Order: sequence, then C-alpha cells, then structure tokens
Amino acid sequence: MKKLLTLMSIISLITATLSFVISCGIFGKGEEGNGNGGNENNEQIDKVLVGYYYDWGGIGQVKPSFEEIASTNYNIVNISFLYSKEAYFMPVYEPINANEVKEGIKLLHSKGKKSLISMGGATGNKMKFRKEQKDELKKTILNVVDMYGFHGLDIDWEGECLSDRESQQTTIDALIEIKKERPEFIITMAPEMPYLKNSTKNGEKSYIPFLEGLYEYYDWINPQLYNGWAFGPYVEKNEQVILNLPAGYISNDDIEHRAEFYYLMTKYLTTTYSPINDFYLIDPDRYVLGAATNEPAGRGAATKESIKKSYDLLSNEGIFTKGLMTWALNYDSYEGHLEVNGQIINWKKWSFESWYNDTHGEEANN
Repeated sequence: MKKLLTLMSIISLITATLSFVISCGIFGKGEEGNGNGGNENNEQIDKVLVGYYYDWGGIGQVKPSFEEIASTNYNIVNISFLYSKEAYFMPVYEPINANEVKEGIKLLHSKGKKSLISMGGATGNKMKFRKEQKDELKKTILNVVDMYGFHGLDIDWEGECLSDRESQQTTIDALIEIKKERPEFIITMAPEMPYLKNSTKNGEKSYIPFLEGLYEYYDWINPQLYNGWAFGPYVEKNEQVILNLPAGYISNDDIEHRAEFYYLMTKYLTTTYSPINDFYLIDPDRYVLGAATNEPAGRGAATKESIKKSYDLLSNEGIFTKGLMTWALNYDSYEGHLEVNGQIINWKKWSFESWYNDTHGEEANN
C-alpha cells in the first residue's frame, strides 16, 4: 500500500510540474516579441495563410467553391463584409447566397480551417457607433457569428470612420465583452499602412486605438502592404548601405525593390522602432504580412521572388512572423492571362498559396 501511495505521489508531482511548465508558456512562444496578449486557446494556430473571400466578381478573378478552398493550405478564410450602410446603423452581412456560405463554412470547419467575418471594407464615414449602442453592436456581431458559424471577426475599417474615437471605443468594448465570454473567439485586424503611425493616434485616422485597446485580446494583425500609392518607409542609413538601395526611401510602387519593401516594413513594424517612420510595433508572432495576390487584386502586389527574398532577409535576422495574408482568394483561384505592369502574364492557379508553402509553410512543417 505504501508503494502504491508513493507511486501516486510521484505521479501527482509530475502532473503538477507539467501543468506549471505549460501554464508558464515554457513550451510556447519563441524569443521574438514579448508574446503578451492574444488568445491562449488559439496558440495552436502556429502559422497562418489568410485569404479573403467574397461572392461578387470582376476581371481576372473567379469565385472559388468552398470545396476548392478546403483543398488548399489556406487555413484562415476571411469572408467579406459585415458593414454599415449608414452612420450609427448596425452592420449587416448580406451574401448573395446565404445557404451556400453557411454550408461552405461548415465544410471549412470540418477540414480544420477557421473562418472569420470581415467587418468593414470601403467604409468611409459609415462605420460609426455611439457609446450607448455597445450592447446592440455586440448582439449584432454575435447574431451573425452564430448564424453562419464564424470563429471570430476581422476589423477591416477604412477612411473617415477611423478618426471617430467614440465609435472605435464602442467597438473595442463590445469585442472585449465577446472575447471574455468566448475565449476562443478570434480577433484580427487588417490596417492600411498610413494608419499604423503612432502620430495618427491623436485625432487622425488611425488603428492605434484598436491596437492598444485590444492588445490583450487580439490574435494577429494583417497589415495591408499594398495599394500604398507611393507610401513606404524611409530607410535607416545603415540599412540603405547593407541593402545597396539607391535612395533613402522605398515605396510600395517600387517593383524592383518589392522584397526590400516587405522586409523593411515588416522589420519596422515588429522588432525595430524607426524614429523617422514612427510605426507602432506589433509582436512578430502576431504579425501576418498582407499582400495583394497580383496587380489586378491590388497595386504594389506580391511576386514569387519578393515573398521568398523578403522571407529570407527576415529569417536571416531571426525575425519570424505568423504567416501571410492575401486579397484575395478570388484572384488566387483564377487561371489564365492577366495584364501586369503593362505586360501579359499567364497566372497559374493558387500561385500565392505556393509562395506561402515555400516559406512559412516549410517553417511550420519543420
């Protein structure tokens, strides 16, 4: 009996020790970033390939079936859009075929993928909520999430609504309440580049209120490194020499140096504060590089070479991020000829996915 009790004591001690180790995160995050915030229940989502999906069409794109998406390595599908038609109106999601989306989401979930409702789009000044609308907004979000089976919500606001601090705080408060009630609820954001400067916090169009207010609750950020229209980082002098860049500024429209653009934007947004750029810093393990699939999808788009080279530049400095995001699945699922920078190219289906597979995907498999 004593031997049995001794054995049971040893087992209890081992169990307690393992519980302590796991709770302290010793087997969790790497050294990059401080690892604070985020959803512990979603930490098993190590690397992500995020693709936006919508059910309207256009040139150089197709609407992929959910069966097709389920067979790819896209493990996060952001479905567009939950949006307000007028300021102080509750947002709505109105897909062309609601049943198709519901069944598609069920299929994605059965394959281990997660889907988020993307809140925003070309919102302008319409995505606005008053403080007293917090409970109604929370209820509206949960109704859509539960109706379709979404795993969470992606904030994709643009325009004048990003200067309305009351509206932003109302949304923050609603999402915090949801996250506390549903710890597995995923919160992400897709800010455009200009809205990530610290200087925008005081009255300008800015994502800083969202980033600070939801710091302990959001899971990752997908900065949109496209449609920059000449926006880009000033290059610190030492890096201008190392990278052999001809100028001290590199824009999103610089085709020749697109890899260096991705590298510097990521570095200055994660591990290295650059005073001349003044970007808000995001933990690398909660940073997902957002790139347009190709030029028809968004100006200053990704290429195979720029994704691979920027990944290598970052890896060589020990900067490892969470993955890639693209606008959009509708462009990546297209096959055929496209006009890119005045030239006709033959776009191969799921090219962007393959660029992820050769970089972050390989990292995830090792």
